[in-house]
Amino acid sequence: MGYQIRRDALLDRLDEALAHRLTLVHAPAGYGKTSLLADWRRRCEERGHLVAWLTLERDDAEAKRLAQYVAYSIASVDVDAPGDGEVASAAMPARAALSAIINRLAREQRQAVLILDDLHRADSAEALDFLQSLIRLAPRNCHFVFASRDYPRVGQAILAAEGQLLEFTAGDLKFSTPEAEEMLARADGVPLDGEEVRKLVERTEGWPIALQLTLVSLKRGVDRRRFVGGVGGAGSDLAGYLSEQVLRSLPDDVQEVVLRTALLDKVTSAALNLICDRRDGGLLLERLEQQGVPLTPLSPARDAYRYHQLFAEHLRARLSSRDIVQFHDLHRRLARWFARQSDIAEAISHAIDADDGALVADILETAGGWRLIPQGHLGLVERALATLDRADVEQRPMLVLASLYLDVKCGRMDAARLAYDGLVMRAEQGETPPDLWTEIRVVGDILAEYENQPMRLEDLLAREALLRTLPADDHLILANVNESLGAKYLEGGWLERAMEPTLAARRHYQALASPYSEMFTRFHEARIRSSQGRLKDAVAVLSAAQSEVEAHFGARSDLAANCAALQAELLFEQDRTGEAEALLEWALPHMEQSDGWVDVYAAAYFTAARMAAARGDTEIVRSLLERARRLAYRRRLRQLDLLAGLCELELVLRHDAPFAAVRALAEAIGLDALADGMVEESPLYRPVAVAAAMCRIRIALLSGASHSAIDELDAMRRWARQHGAGRLLIDIDLLKAQAHGLVGESAKAQGCFDDAVGTAMFQGIVRPFIDARDAVSPLLDGALAASPDRFRAQFLKGVMRLACTQRAPISPPDALNEAETAILQHLSRGHSNKEIARLIGMSPDTVKYRLKAVFRKIGVSKRQDAVRISGERGLIDAQGALPGQP
Repeated sequence: MGYQIRRDALLDRLDEALAHRLTLVHAPAGYGKTSLLADWRRRCEERGHLVAWLTLERDDAEAKRLAQYVAYSIASVDVDAPGDGEVASAAMPARAALSAIINRLAREQRQAVLILDDLHRADSAEALDFLQSLIRLAPRNCHFVFASRDYPRVGQAILAAEGQLLEFTAGDLKFSTPEAEEMLARADGVPLDGEEVRKLVERTEGWPIALQLTLVSLKRGVDRRRFVGGVGGAGSDLAGYLSEQVLRSLPDDVQEVVLRTALLDKVTSAALNLICDRRDGGLLLERLEQQGVPLTPLSPARDAYRYHQLFAEHLRARLSSRDIVQFHDLHRRLARWFARQSDIAEAISHAIDADDGALVADILETAGGWRLIPQGHLGLVERALATLDRADVEQRPMLVLASLYLDVKCGRMDAARLAYDGLVMRAEQGETPPDLWTEIRVVGDILAEYENQPMRLEDLLAREALLRTLPADDHLILANVNESLGAKYLEGGWLERAMEPTLAARRHYQALASPYSEMFTRFHEARIRSSQGRLKDAVAVLSAAQSEVEAHFGARSDLAANCAALQAELLFEQDRTGEAEALLEWALPHMEQSDGWVDVYAAAYFTAARMAAARGDTEIVRSLLERARRLAYRRRLRQLDLLAGLCELELVLRHDAPFAAVRALAEAIGLDALADGMVEESPLYRPVAVAAAMCRIRIALLSGASHSAIDELDAMRRWARQHGAGRLLIDIDLLKAQAHGLVGESAKAQGCFDDAVGTAMFQGIVRPFIDARDAVSPLLDGALAASPDRFRAQFLKGVMRLACTQRAPISPPDALNEAETAILQHLSRGHSNKEIARLIGMSPDTVKYRLKAVFRKIGVSKRQDAVRISGERGLIDAQGALPGQP
């Protein structure tokens, strides 16, 4: 519009945004926020800064969608930057997108500015939480400028205290008298005198949109004296009055065009021609702009425009009150047109404004219903479904699927299951087309995945048959079904079957250009390889995945944490405990705050617990297993809870606990019932059945029932060989060696031990031998003496050396270990838990749990008492140093 003036004083103040983390421009509509920021954006770009701009819409209140569009906006201003095309995958959760955005910004050497306009449209708790995290975690060269009608809550109180907040309010943005004079001087004919301008500024309180609409009216030739005298009132009344003056100054046919096109958020020549029954839309838009109608071009090509919001709102209300039937009909026409253009968001918005529930349902159903959610349109689906009666939704199966999928994503699992079971029952009673049955089964599988439901082999074979009925180019469905199938085969122990669908899912994710989802197939592949006993292959898969994750999503992203957990488990297998601990130190707390699945949580918690047990840190073991149980309860992961109990039992068995305590714990977790699942083809959870059976065998050996243990081990070995479970075979053969040794069958014992060595030595798997060192030590000596194979001898010597060096010293029950003593030293110097964590490289949670152990061992409950008693007992000297240290 030609009425804009440069506001250099405000632009100069905005330059200070480059010295602040956050700049808030908050004022009601019509204060020129967008125009001001657009001028400042051009200034910044001329100076060589990176400036990304995003105008928010109402569906952007979903954090996942907002994160996706922020990533797009950043990538679009520097399309040549490596990897930027990959940061905006629609399948990416908000936290993962956050990591990708931060990773991208970390590579930027310039000053980087992200401008979010109309933030009030995305004012949801999850969106604001995402923005707070982005502000907090982005590199120091990044600055954020948010424009909003409302005052947003994005953690600005802390930033203000740090001097990192800059604010502009309506008082800063209103026009001064000199600015109003400069703008109104553009009116044709005799300019307004100083007193008239002063009156206008006084009556409009310097409201920019009011003064701009005044200029338009004056340029159209309204009576100056009567107009100046009539301007008054507040807010929307004033805007309505001025908008009406602009509209009346236009020819009748143009008035009708403006009224109709005001229904559009983005006015194009094609849309104008559609709802105005014209063919000259492009020329007419140029003419409207030249005539001073408040219409702003959205690009230099001037192929799309938008009306000022207040002007458009007034015109929409006017059209609605003039002819509600026409109002709805025009919206209905636009909805159908946008649907044909595959612009589903606009189509549904206009169908809602048309007050036509059937049309909303038709568009949503035709667009794929539930399929829109994994494509990043959860907010849109939620808004559409909210306008429909439940009875209308129930009549359309694709909308029922959308509704229950929405329940799944929002954590309403009981409602989702109830809706799904009802849909299946109705589908079975009627004549349901095969294509619809396919959709129902796919969503049912997704629901079962979220519920962590066990599956029988026949269920998985049925899912394989389902795959053959799906269109070859339906990559979204094929990727989801294949990935789920591979994960369930892995969980069930069918390792060879698991690999093919896992690799197929990867190909489909690659076709969808979804590197985020592709990474999960790499994690699954590593788990399969590891379970097969192919540790080196698993390490290679995770190493390649780590490189891709760090390049595209960041070294501290959710994906990086998942990868680190799986890598730590493999490092522990190789007895590289220092590297494993370093990974879990940051990855485990990170994973507890993000989405994950049972395998990766189990790898993290139980690897950390086993390492702590090997060090003798029983308090850390307890705290880790308790954290695992809390997370399992919070996320309804029954399998993880069972595995935590079995991990506790395993560690108790490995560390010579009293037999009565072992039996009590076994009975508490229902060990026999869980272990009996091994004889079933499809137990509740195969990993649980395996772990339970191995614990029961150890208890049998401890109680002297070696022959029954051998029988169960033989059955376990048959199962492991049939399923290619090479890693499990190592544990089975070591236990068999122990069992045969206990009954005096030394030759068989040596043979079983040699089998375990043969499986492990080429893969570098040493941890099982270290854990079993007391039971198989004589066999280790015998194997080393009898081995003519140089490679085998080298492996055995390495195992013997590690076993000898890692024998835990026998300490008094209440003796402080090295880590606890170091914490006590720093505590005596007045450091907080966070400071201690930083000084010794632990997480604050770990420090807290270790301090509890210290307090228990020395019999105190307060920090000052711990320091005093420790000094009295000589654990630390008066200056807080350890005895014997300077």
